[in-house]
Amino acid sequence: MINKNRLSSYILFVGLLVLSIFISLKFFHLFVNSNFFLALVTLMVGGVAISLYLVQKSNRKRDAARIIVQEIRRAEDIISDYKKMGSYQFEKKIIATNSWAKNIHLFVGDLDNDELDKISDLYSTGEYLDNLVREISQITLKDEVERGKELIKIQFQQQVLIQNQQQDQPTNIVVPGLMPVWKGRLDKISLRLEPIYHSSIVDKLKKIAKLK
Repeated sequence: MINKNRLSSYILFVGLLVLSIFISLKFFHLFVNSNFFLALVTLMVGGVAISLYLVQKSNRKRDAARIIVQEIRRAEDIISDYKKMGSYQFEKKIIATNSWAKNIHLFVGDLDNDELDKISDLYSTGEYLDNLVREISQITLKDEVERGKELIKIQFQQQVLIQNQQQDQPTNIVVPGLMPVWKGRLDKISLRLEPIYHSSIVDKLKKIAKLK
């Protein structure tokens, strides 16, 4: 008798389970094909897409800030060397890459107009100096070297006897330096440039770059 009751209960349980599964599948099918489900899926996909976009934008902003901080440090180091030594290296560019021009829009909400202008001024001044140094280099290679050759020729003719006595010693050749007009222009631009690497402007960029 007990076994029959257990069997009946088991059959009833299985029947109810099958019925509930059937009803659940039925409602699930109706739910999946409903407009509410489509709206919910669209909302979830949109939320994930927005989250990914914000994360990517944050990472891109962080990476851009790191590069810009590095470019500012490099530019000011080169200009500082000029202030101490009085000359630029022709092969060493002040602004090797301009990441600021490409990413300035990312920092509009973090820096005020004056701060944005100071960074832009540094980059534009650095690029102008690079162009100026390149022009000086071209002049040096063309005009100054030719003048140096003429000077060497004259010196050679005047010092034939000395050179014959010192054949084993190399002749020292001096190529004329920069023309005063170029030197004056480089001084005027370089010396008046105010450094910003140790200012609050770059401190803000360092925080964005997670360097502080």
